[in-house]
Amino acid sequence: MSGSAGLLAKRPRLREDLVFSRPLRRGPVTVYVVKDRRTGKAFELAAKEQFLVRRMDGARSLADITQEYAAEFGRRLSDDHWVRLLWLLHERGLLSTGRAAAGPSGGTDPSGAGGPSGAGGPNGAATPGEAGDAGGPGGALGWWARRLGWVLRGPVFAGGCLLVAAVLAAVALRLGPLWSAARPAFTDPVSLLVLVLLAWLSAALHEFAHGLAAVHFGATVRRINLLTLTCRIEDYPYLPRRSQQVSIAAAGGLANGLVVLCCAAALAVVPSGRVHGLLAAYVVVGSVQTLVNFVPLPPLDGYKIVSHLLDLLDLSRESRRYLSTAPRRLLRRTGPRYPRPVAVRLGLFGLWWLAAVATIAAGVVAAGGVLLEARLGGFGYALSAAIVCLTIAGWLARPRRVGSAGRPPSRPSEQDGTPASTTNQDNQ
Repeated sequence: MSGSAGLLAKRPRLREDLVFSRPLRRGPVTVYVVKDRRTGKAFELAAKEQFLVRRMDGARSLADITQEYAAEFGRRLSDDHWVRLLWLLHERGLLSTGRAAAGPSGGTDPSGAGGPSGAGGPNGAATPGEAGDAGGPGGALGWWARRLGWVLRGPVFAGGCLLVAAVLAAVALRLGPLWSAARPAFTDPVSLLVLVLLAWLSAALHEFAHGLAAVHFGATVRRINLLTLTCRIEDYPYLPRRSQQVSIAAAGGLANGLVVLCCAAALAVVPSGRVHGLLAAYVVVGSVQTLVNFVPLPPLDGYKIVSHLLDLLDLSRESRRYLSTAPRRLLRRTGPRYPRPVAVRLGLFGLWWLAAVATIAAGVVAAGGVLLEARLGGFGYALSAAIVCLTIAGWLARPRRVGSAGRPPSRPSEQDGTPASTTNQDNQ
């Protein structure tokens, strides 16, 4: 009994530099993602586990947290549950080894709604000024973010998206005349070189816009290279509002669309000639470039936008998992139970994914068959189809990437009402 009293009297404190996400869905379960900013590792916590962990502020004792847990979930935790959870947190290095805080002011928000007090921005979102931050306040991205941040305000950003949508609709309506004016540029080597350069500049602006939006909303841009067209954003999944994540994901496509808008405006005033044809060609190419970015298929920005809007982690994989287990759930009444809204979202996206992959595969088979038909006849189509099918099968059968610890991440699981383990994620 004295051992139990001693355990419950302990006042563990979570490290203050951890970053927590808002509640997200992984298939049928609600999870929270927590990132260790020292090591870059990220873990998933089940909802009940998160309830306990976020209350370890150095002020509450385990007995206090046990009472809060019982009031919230209608059951008390045994000593074994606490031992397993504390050992897990110790193994992950998530507990503070310093002196405990004297009161609640040194720990986390008692409601669990906010992030640890030392985690940076709201809800533990990262601030952009940490060491090695390519988008810090003193860097180029920080300078641009201070001057162009107004573009990312809700009404202005939404208006820009509507304007780009209108331009793309106008391009679609006038595609015939545009293509007629653009065709000479695709056969002229100099015009083709300029066209490739314009497309590359638009892609560089795309990455710059992602980084600019990330810095504006408080995420950390670790690396951006406009030559190789890469932008690495950290702490992006931990921003407090999904509208911020959607804006970051959509900023690149919006930048591409605004470039198309400028070229379309110039096209309207430039007289017929070589420059007119070049502008028409870029309007066509840039429109395709913009639209492709918004297609909701991984790894495109449109997929990230949909994932954030739905608050669903690993949307593509989880939607396929939902469809593959549907017969078992319907016929045998076994398997995970999905809340109806989640089931609808996963089912619709899974059907869209299947239709999109089938359409792309059919197009590749047809193109390959046309190229091989001259040499192989009808067998060329069969060979093309076999190659595509094997490619898709190999892609679907590939193993999941292992986590930082070198072992595959386990699914969140619960035992007697308390999660027994965390899920180890890839570095964000």
